[in-house]
Amino acid sequence: MSTKTASAPSNVASTKVVEIRGTRFTFRELEIGEYDDLVKKAAHEEADEDGVMQEVVDNALLMRLMILKCCVEPKLNADSLNGYGTRIYRAFGRIVNELHFDSEPIVVINADETPAEETPKGNE
Repeated sequence: MSTKTASAPSNVASTKVVEIRGTRFTFRELEIGEYDDLVKKAAHEEADEDGVMQEVVDNALLMRLMILKCCVEPKLNADSLNGYGTRIYRAFGRIVNELHFDSEPIVVINADETPAEETPKGNE
């Protein structure tokens, strides 16, 4: 039996560099604390059908905030983001979703210490 010491996972965020209509964009994965802060910014309270106040997340606003936070080059702001067409905005959203919601590839170590890559199955 091996006595390997487990090391902590890398804290280096994943990045994705894309070119859209001749402009190169660099996006980075959000840290979970950053994501939590953006969810809070996108949330508000409203009454449900029974008049009970509930926290509701505005998912459209959350996506905008995530795009602004994830795009590191060129740095976007609300005004510059508003200047892009819908197709480019949707492409930004797909990139952010891939960085944030795709499954992280993992390696399962079998009892005999041989690694076996596990295929991510997503949200089941």
